[in-house]
Amino acid sequence: MPCENIIDKIYLGDQFSKRLVNPDKELKISNVFYNILKKDTSEILYQTKNFVLTKNKLAINLLDSHDVRNFSDDLFIPAIKFLIENPNDKSLYTHCQLGISRSASTIFMFLVIKGVIDNTLSFEQALEKYVKDIYPFMKVNLGVYTYLKNNYPFYNIKSKLNTDWKDLK
Repeated sequence: MPCENIIDKIYLGDQFSKRLVNPDKELKISNVFYNILKKDTSEILYQTKNFVLTKNKLAINLLDSHDVRNFSDDLFIPAIKFLIENPNDKSLYTHCQLGISRSASTIFMFLVIKGVIDNTLSFEQALEKYVKDIYPFMKVNLGVYTYLKNNYPFYNIKSKLNTDWKDLK
């Protein structure tokens, strides 16, 4: 199963490999994880229909879908914000179920927004660089691929990263 240190203590992998890292923080990209985390109301800092944020965890309510209409900036903004705001001394583990589609796509967007992957490359070139040089386990489904292609280089998401958590959808 995949588990890679991507950059600055940010790890990416599947739900089963988290124990290899023992992270300080966790980004869970799954409707299942969202539904589990939202039940622990004592820990919740912010909650919307798209995400649940606690002190050390963020769960995104995102289905693994082949329909591009199931993907939106409102789902990815909190995820990218959580990654960007992670302190350099804290390890953060990002995962969905298998670590190949939703979470791999989120880290791809994060690296483009952060400038680790040059956003002047074409979408195809940027994705190829990511798969060849950074994370070879990516295997996105049609829905998320179409979303990535249609929104690259993610300027709209980048423009909203300074939004306060309480103001996110």
